[in-house]
This record gives sequence, C-alpha cells and structure tokens, in this order.
Amino acid sequence: MINIIDKKDCCGCRACEVQCPVNCIKMKADNEGFWYPEIMIQECVRCGMCEKVCPILNKTSKTGKTETLGILAKDDNIRKNSSSGGVFSLIAQHVLEQGGIVFGASFDENMMVHHIGVESSEGLEKLRGSKYLQSNTENTYTEAQEELKKGRLVLYSGTACQIEALKNVLGREYENLITIDILCHGVPSPKLWKKYLDYQEKQAGSAVRKISFRDKSKGWRLFSVKLEFDNGKEYCKDLNEDIFMQMFLKNICLRPSCHDCRFKGINRNSDITIGDFWGVENVLPELDDDRGISVVLTHSDKGRELIQKIAGESQIKQVETDKALPPSADSRRSVPMHKKRKMFFNNIDTYDITKLAGYVKESNITIFIHKVIRKLKRMMKITA
Repeated sequence: MINIIDKKDCCGCRACEVQCPVNCIKMKADNEGFWYPEIMIQECVRCGMCEKVCPILNKTSKTGKTETLGILAKDDNIRKNSSSGGVFSLIAQHVLEQGGIVFGASFDENMMVHHIGVESSEGLEKLRGSKYLQSNTENTYTEAQEELKKGRLVLYSGTACQIEALKNVLGREYENLITIDILCHGVPSPKLWKKYLDYQEKQAGSAVRKISFRDKSKGWRLFSVKLEFDNGKEYCKDLNEDIFMQMFLKNICLRPSCHDCRFKGINRNSDITIGDFWGVENVLPELDDDRGISVVLTHSDKGRELIQKIAGESQIKQVETDKALPPSADSRRSVPMHKKRKMFFNNIDTYDITKLAGYVKESNITIFIHKVIRKLKRMMKITA
C-alpha cells in the first residue's frame, strides 16, 4: 500500500484515492492544510494499485522534440480576461467546437478550487485565469476516462503532477486525449487561503463573489489580486502589496513536495505546456505590449498540430527554449524553501493573516534598495 514517510514524496494528486478498488483511501488535510492519503488498513486488500498510479513512485522520463513559442491571442477581449496571452482559451474553444469536453480548475461557491468538466463557451469562463491554489481533482480522472472510451475529444489541463497522475490512472494512451500542463511556481496551503478569505470578507463585511489572481488593470507585469464582494465592494492590490501573493511568491506557504518537485523541467509528459512569457521584452520585444503573452512548449505531434489549428486566431513566434525559459527559471527547478517556513506553519492556527504575513514582510529600507536596483537595471537596458 502507499506509505508516505516523507511529505515531500506526496504531491496530493489524489490518483491513489481514485484508483483504490475498495475505496479505502481518503485524502485528509494535515495541520498545514495539505492533503495526504489516509488508508483504512482493515479494508485494504493489498492490491498495490495505489502504488502503481502514484506519479512520484512511477515518474516517467520523456525525451523528444520540444518546440518553444511565444503566442498571444489576436482577440483583445480574450487576452484581457486571461492570465497571459489567452492560449488556453483558444485551444479549449477549439476542443468545444469539435464537440469535446474540457477539464480544468474552477472556483466553487466557497471560493475553493476544484477540477470540473465543461461543455460550453459559458462554462469555459470558469476555467479561464490562474488559480494560485492546488485544485481538488475530485473524480475528474475517471470522468475523463469515461468520455475518452466513448471516443469523445477530451482536453485535460492541470499541473504537471496532475497530468502524470491522470495518465497513470488511464493506463494507456488515447488519441482523443489532449493534455496541457502549466508552468507552476508551487501550490500554497488551502488553510492559509481560507484564513485570507475570512480576513478579506471581514474587512468588506460581505462574502466574496468573484476572484481574479491576475487582474491586468495595472498591466500584465504588475498584475493585481482583485476581489469582488456581494455588497458591491471591491479589493484590488498588486502583487507587491497583497499579503497572500507575497507569502506565495516568497515560498513560505508551499506544499513540501513543491520544494523537491519531480515534474519541473523542459521535457514533460503533456502535449503542451503553457505559462507567462516573462522576459519577453528581451526576446520578442515586437510582441511586448504589457497586456500578456504566453510561452508555449509543444512536446508531441498532437500538441504541435493543435497549435497550428489556432494559428489564424493568434500571433506566433518560435524562440529558443533557453532564452524563453532560462535554466534558472522557477519552471525548470524547484523553488527554495523559506527559512522561516517551520515557524510560519507552527503558528498558522494561532496567528491572524496579517501577523503571518510579517514573516515575509520586508523593511522599508529593503524595499527602497530593491526599487533602486530595478530602476538601475532598466536604465542599463535602455542605454545598452
């Protein structure tokens, strides 16, 4: 049976829970808020299926041709409502037009994130945009399998570990399956997210009705967290001001496995990888308008053919992989653990969200120094 001794060896993908033939595995949150499998030993039949589908125990190494592209949707409205260049929306819409179904991450009524399947353009709105949380995949691996067996075109999107989990559960390749994974920084604690939501709702005196982690009102680079409340109030602060985003970006609240991620790198087990094209101003300045552009890696002929099918609705430029995604990028290596992580989680139940944010808050002089350094770097680029 699956046995998690070190928590960095579990990515919370839920494949073991889904595959158990006697339903004796349930995912349970630990004191940090992350899910881990809990086995009802007396019901276990020792079939070993849980171990066979674990993506960490059965990581597949993939080699082959990977092409890297910069892509943006020609439709300004799609880009405005997307985190980066709108590539996911274009691909997903194409799948829906073929009578297919699209699986991806969506907020529920409590503003927690779950995977769902959608079959219409209206449903696609729920999947659009980044969700900086680990999505509960529920039963979508098996739901996708059922649709695949019917011969239906299926697009499944998620983190790289979720795509590996899906493929292990499926057990074989399907020609009618398209997989997209995202360039992932890591996943923060759901418990911390709940504390943040409670704090924001208390401040506004109302429940949150809509969330955007990547509002572009201040631009694509200086994106903002925007919350809309039932009473009409709004909250909008950029990534340098929002306390949840600061804790997330400074790696103090991430899942242990994210600091030893087995799924980052260039060669992935998906058809397509998508993310933000940070640094595009140095690589493809002609496409840089600060409204968002996607970096796209195609790993299979299926993925490359799909990109060609959306070519008429997008601008596409091929780029060198190492220029688009330098070896030092978070997408290619695990992010380091914050030195105060242990203290942070020791106090997650007793400290309020603002006090927890103090663990990553920089002094005014440090902020000033960083601003000066950024300004000098910009000036150097201009004069170069």
